[in-house]
Amino acid sequence: MSAECVLNKLKEQGHFLVGCDIYPKEWHYESGLCDVFYQAPLSIHEDKYREFLLDVAIRHSIHYIIPLTDLEIDVISRKREMFEEKGVILCMQTNNVLKTVRNKYELYKVFCHDKRVPSIKTFLLNEIPDGIVFPCIAKPYNGRSSEGLMHINNKDQLAAISDKDKYILQEEIPGNVYTVDYCRSGLYGTDVAIPRKELLRTKNGAGLTIQTISDEKLIQLCSYIGRKLDINGCVNMEFILNKENYYLIDINPRFSAGVAFSILMNYDMINNHLRCFQNKDIDKQINIVEKIIVKKYQEVEIH
Repeated sequence: MSAECVLNKLKEQGHFLVGCDIYPKEWHYESGLCDVFYQAPLSIHEDKYREFLLDVAIRHSIHYIIPLTDLEIDVISRKREMFEEKGVILCMQTNNVLKTVRNKYELYKVFCHDKRVPSIKTFLLNEIPDGIVFPCIAKPYNGRSSEGLMHINNKDQLAAISDKDKYILQEEIPGNVYTVDYCRSGLYGTDVAIPRKELLRTKNGAGLTIQTISDEKLIQLCSYIGRKLDINGCVNMEFILNKENYYLIDINPRFSAGVAFSILMNYDMINNHLRCFQNKDIDKQINIVEKIIVKKYQEVEIH
């Protein structure tokens, strides 16, 4: 969902763009924004997918690869040295960061005793205490886009979960969801956070109607998290606001589906992300004007 925004912003800076997707070129509006497009193999065939990417990168003298989905980030990170040996820069988080943010239980352990970062109590399914309070949320420890998320109201529903070793359990707390596009230069330490309140969102967590938020408390919280994890580049943080506390619920190591909202706030998350991997400093924090922004879909005929 971020592809059109990413391609347009890179194109504005004159970059040569090679795009790929598992579906044919004719099925995508975004493919027409690329200088070259390839239909890619499924990333679940890991070796074949990585070899495809590297072959395309070498063929077109590609300097930078910018993954847009969690799954391909997972696959690429497992053999990132094969790209780095060829001088191809992966514009994504280090494996140390990915080890934390792509495992919701590991992320919880990093901050559960940190008084500066409110955390929702999280358990492995084989370590659930007797006094657990329902309702709870069960979800895959490395899930994405709310896939596999379940609302658990009693012990019977909990016992019915299959693949228990792949799930975590979290206490369910009420509150509004806040999403933050966050970018940080690991080299210079400059960072920026553009928060928004999700007013309407799809079942897989993509914001449709949002309200931009100027909240220094939330901005400073993201900055603290970014420094502690040593984030480099753009990520997407998600929080629930409950009783004036922002509870960290997830960090997605990629552009958010709604990164275009930050672009409309006059902060170029896309090219600043790229600058983090070019050893350049990024643009500083902007003043945020609070407003409501709506995502619009439009039908386009592909010739």
